[in-house]
Amino acid sequence: MIKILAKTKEELLTNLTIDELQAHPSIDWYWIDFYNPTEQEQKALEEKFDFHPLAVEDCLTQGQRAKFEIYDEHYFLVYYALHKEELENLEVSAFIGDNFVVTYHVDKLKSVARVANLVEKDPNIVENDPWEIIYELLDHTVDEYFPTLYQLEDQIDDIEDNAKNETMDELMRNLYDIRSDLSRMRRILNPMRDLIYRIMSTNALKEKEQVRYFNDIYDHLLNMIEIMNASRDLSNDIRESFMSINSDRMNSIMFTLTLMSAIFLPLTFIAGLYGMNFSYMPELAGKYNYFIVLGIMIGLVGVMVFAFYKMGWFKYRKGPKL
Repeated sequence: MIKILAKTKEELLTNLTIDELQAHPSIDWYWIDFYNPTEQEQKALEEKFDFHPLAVEDCLTQGQRAKFEIYDEHYFLVYYALHKEELENLEVSAFIGDNFVVTYHVDKLKSVARVANLVEKDPNIVENDPWEIIYELLDHTVDEYFPTLYQLEDQIDDIEDNAKNETMDELMRNLYDIRSDLSRMRRILNPMRDLIYRIMSTNALKEKEQVRYFNDIYDHLLNMIEIMNASRDLSNDIRESFMSINSDRMNSIMFTLTLMSAIFLPLTFIAGLYGMNFSYMPELAGKYNYFIVLGIMIGLVGVMVFAFYKMGWFKYRKGPKL
């Protein structure tokens, strides 16, 4: 689908074809949006505009990195919108000239629809400079990152608050999912930050006021990256703390089992000694020998428990609870 917005001195035109647009004698600026175009519409992009072949090839080939390239007659831009459910980057390409913007995207984007509605309601916001459209597109796109990032931050806080009610498997699985989502966000935010910086570092923005607006987008991205990094650090801290406490609990259990094994070791020796299958053992003949051996075993247990207590082994502190 192709959507065209073209501004003359008198009005905003919205029902032109590409041929009618190019034949119109008094167009101040225009914006053409290619959304999930057909093969015929893609062919129109290749043949009806004087765009550099490399830029057109990158535009029609999905999977490009975020970038800003300068050609003789136009600029070429690739940026990422966000798929909120899948947290995947949705690629958008744009050609920018002195009086035009041509955008291309396969996925339906709310940010593009919002900016188109904004321009239709007030065409004067463009002020004969297509970079105003690019600014609005990037600003609306970046603003859509915030809710997802805050949602991930809230999920980490919830895990931290409810960690004591979760098993090791549940907590690790939840943390893994969140860290995976944060990694996806990082693959979007970092390239977008570099992209905005690249735009501001060139002579593409002719007015200082434009630089200020793009710098505002850059600040938003820096803020998001700080939130993302803080969330990743917090998730790491929760995971390491939980693993440390779980290890401490395991050590406490092993310590208890070791004490029990140490106590039963001499008892096992005595029981094994008198359980040997010999025909004659003098100790077995006495009337009270069974009670004597039983008393010795109980006495050994008492002596060992007392010795362990004096050495402070029963004071081994169990790990704290989350």
